[in-house]
Amino acid sequence: MIKAVIFDLDGVIADTVELYYIATKRVADEIGVPFDRQLNQKLQGMSRQAMVEALLGEKAREWSEEEKRALGDRRGQYYRVLIEQLSPSDVLPGMIDLLRDIQRDGVPMALASSSSNASVVVERLGVRSFFDVIVDVKTITRMKPDPEIFLTAAKHLYVDPRFCVAIEDGEAGMKAIKQTNMFSVGIGNHLASLSPDWLVQRTEQLTWDELKVKFMQKAGQ
Repeated sequence: MIKAVIFDLDGVIADTVELYYIATKRVADEIGVPFDRQLNQKLQGMSRQAMVEALLGEKAREWSEEEKRALGDRRGQYYRVLIEQLSPSDVLPGMIDLLRDIQRDGVPMALASSSSNASVVVERLGVRSFFDVIVDVKTITRMKPDPEIFLTAAKHLYVDPRFCVAIEDGEAGMKAIKQTNMFSVGIGNHLASLSPDWLVQRTEQLTWDELKVKFMQKAGQ
């Protein structure tokens, strides 16, 4: 039986991954380094420091730690402007139905987001009431791919990880989930090599009934 469901935010509840791309691309263009959507996907779930290091690549050694922090802060400022434009219409297809069905069954839900703006985003999207717990970078010490954020969410929900489902679209996040005993759900072909327990291509393919079936199938193996 599923006793809790833990959601990543970016790319799962809403397409904020594109907003991260726009904000980061703006910084990349300003400093003259290449950046594309493929790299943006790989950066999802990483700390701000790790993101800046990956963005700079071989040029990272040419930047001081203070300058790197300033780049991360600049990207954060650009992103915060973009999320002010979010509204309930930006929730990804099928997710409201999924959240409602889970809530209707009385199963608690948590948000496990690497974003420091998670609370603001869910308020803008109008989905805050679905989540019993929000775990973000302000409440953990180790970022994805460390499993701390997911294990912390399970702990706050008072649920053994074995009875949790965790839903992710980022590589770092999926690597984190795979280090736990949780049932992993991946969104997007780019996660196929990480072998999530259930892989879908689009959010609208996620339904509560199908999720319960997949979970029970694995439990019976």
